[in-house]
This record gives sequence, structure tokens and C-alpha cells, in this order.
Amino acid sequence: MWSPCRHLEGAIIVGRLLAALGYLGLTGALVPLAQPDNLFVVRHARRGVVLHLLRVALIAPVLALALTDPINGRSTATLLAFARDISLLVLIGMPSPEIMAGTSGLWILGSLVFTWGLQFLGMLLACSGLTADMHAFLHAEWPNYSGPDRRGAGRRRNDGGIVTVTELEREYKESVVKLRENRLARVRAADSVAASERQRGRSLAELQEEFDKANARRAHMNTLLELGEVSERRWAESTRQLDARLRELATEIAIHGARRLAVAEPDGRSWRDQPTDFYAQVPLQTLAISARSGIPLFTYGNFHLDEALVTGILSAFNSLSEEVFGAQVHKTQLAEGQVLYFVHARHTVTMAVFDEDPSPAQLRTLRDLVDEFERNNTQELTRNSPDPARLSEIDIPFSFVNSPAG
Repeated sequence: MWSPCRHLEGAIIVGRLLAALGYLGLTGALVPLAQPDNLFVVRHARRGVVLHLLRVALIAPVLALALTDPINGRSTATLLAFARDISLLVLIGMPSPEIMAGTSGLWILGSLVFTWGLQFLGMLLACSGLTADMHAFLHAEWPNYSGPDRRGAGRRRNDGGIVTVTELEREYKESVVKLRENRLARVRAADSVAASERQRGRSLAELQEEFDKANARRAHMNTLLELGEVSERRWAESTRQLDARLRELATEIAIHGARRLAVAEPDGRSWRDQPTDFYAQVPLQTLAISARSGIPLFTYGNFHLDEALVTGILSAFNSLSEEVFGAQVHKTQLAEGQVLYFVHARHTVTMAVFDEDPSPAQLRTLRDLVDEFERNNTQELTRNSPDPARLSEIDIPFSFVNSPAG
């Protein structure tokens, strides 16, 4: 079975063997062709070639001395012996043993011992996985004094540059590590946020689907009531349960839809969390509350129409919604782009004009506002003609396009 660790160990062993072979004769010039991208092999092979050329340079002139003999220097035997010795020296780094018998044998032997000794040392370094870096050897930071404070005060004067470079490198490495950790932290935070957003999106989709189904069942019950296929008691019980379920789903959708954002204080010193609904409140243009009989009770916001006309519109929509819609909150779109909502309560009809579609949380607030208004004024609203002067106003939890006027 193939294993990455075993593959890596095999590559390391092959690299060391190739680096050691680079010290054997002329093979140092051919070894880099096997692994040209391996600096360990290439640099060891270069040192082997340098030592081999040094050996050739020390011994070749001595071998050429035999050609200067005036008697036998030009003979065929001498030329063949020179060609043989020089070929062996260049190829394997060792001339024939016969040459050792001459007067120059001591020089040749000394040169061979010196160069081959260095090459065997290089082979040992290569097999051990070590390098032969002369620059690092000659530029090592060896202090020429002793003591526990030799890394601080008391350094040699010419070590100041080394200390500065070392400190700069350490600071650079620390900054790189810190940046990497911060980047990883941001990536982890982004992954966490993305996962939570995906989960939130799935939950919202499921809630919205269930909300649509409940709304469709509500509309189906209204259709059955209009066709006379269901009794009013059963219709009222079913619609009450469906309305309660729709309110629960709308609340859950609003909660899931409101992301928690970190909002900085104006001075930037402290932070607090606010839901996105804090920023996504759709302003009101108009809010009008009238009795079921059509009597206007309270109006807020910007009105471009007469209050009596507004009351007539409310009364017309009230009768229309009883015949067609059959729901507590109805929506319609105006030609200018505003969104019109009607809340039909027990004693009142409320019209709210928004700049655009409000959030489910705002619709829930609008419904709660109407319920609170009727609870506070139940006694007066039960009359056939309620008097607005006897009604108590409540706080309006909405912002208006302009300052509200009661």
C-alpha cells in the first residue's frame, strides 16, 4: 500500500545516495542530471567536481613530465602510458599503480590521499544528510569571549550589525506569525458566520413555507364558508387556531430574520448589539383609526386627503374586506408605490400607509397597537357613535416620514 511518508523517506535516501556518488570521479558532473531540482544533490556534486578537477590539476603535470624525456618521451609506449594514466585520472580519479614506482610517485600519492580524503569526507556528509557550506562555516557567529551576558552587552564592536539584523529578522517573523494567526482567526470566524447564515436561511425557508401553507388553509376555510360547506362555529374555531399559528410563525420569522449586528458607539469606545430591525424600520406616512360606523377617531402623519374622504375609504374597504378578504389584516398597493394595510378589529378599522413593505415584526406591532387601543377605550367604543374627545390616545411606536400630527 502506497504511503506518503514512505515515499518521502525513499526520496530522501535516493537524494543522499546521489549526492555521495557525486564525489566518485567524474560522476559529479552527471549526477545533477538525475535530480536537477534537488539543491542538496546539485551542491554536493559541484564540490565533488571541484575536488576532482583539483586532483587532475595536481597530478596531470607530473604525468606529463614523462613526455619531456629526450630519449623515450616520444616513443609509442610512453605516449600510450600517458594516455592511459591521464584517462584513468580524468574518469575515475586514479592513475595506474605503475606510476607510483617513479620518482614522482610521492607527489602523486600525496595528492591522491589529500583529494580523496576530502571526497570521502564529503561522501560521509552526504550520506548523513549534512551540507558542506563553506560560507556558513566561515561566517558563523562565534563570540570570542565568555560569560552569561555574551548575547547582550559586551559584544564585539563588529557584531553590532549582526545583532541588528537578527532582531529585525525576529521582529519580522513575529509579525508574520501574528498576521497568519489573525488571518486564520478571521477565516474561522467567517466559516462560522457562513454556517450560521446557511442554517438561518434554511430555517427561514421552512418557516416561510409553513406560513404559506397555513395562510392557504385560512383562505380555503374562507372559501368553504362562502360556499356554505362549513358552519360558522367550525369556521370560527378553525380560523382562530390558524390565526394563532400564523402569529407564532410570523414572530419566529421576525426573530430569525433579525440578525444581531455589533454597533459602535459614536466615540467608538464601547459596543452594543442591535437587531437589524432597528435599522430596517419602514416609516409610516399615514395612520388613521376610525370606528366601524365610519366616524374618524384619530389620525396621524401626513394627509393629502380630507379626513372625511379617508373615513369613507376606510368604510368602503371595511365592507369590501368583509365580503372578499375575511382576514384581520389586509394589504393593497398604491399607484405611487406605497403599501396600504387595513387592520379590522372588533370596534375599529385602522389604515396604515407605509413607504414600502414592512417587516412581520412591524405588522405584529401594528396589530398589538390596535388591540391596546380598543382595550383602553372599550366602554366608549361600544357606543353607536363614540366621541373622540372621550377616547384616550396611546403611544405610537412608529416613525413617520414627517413629524406626526394628532
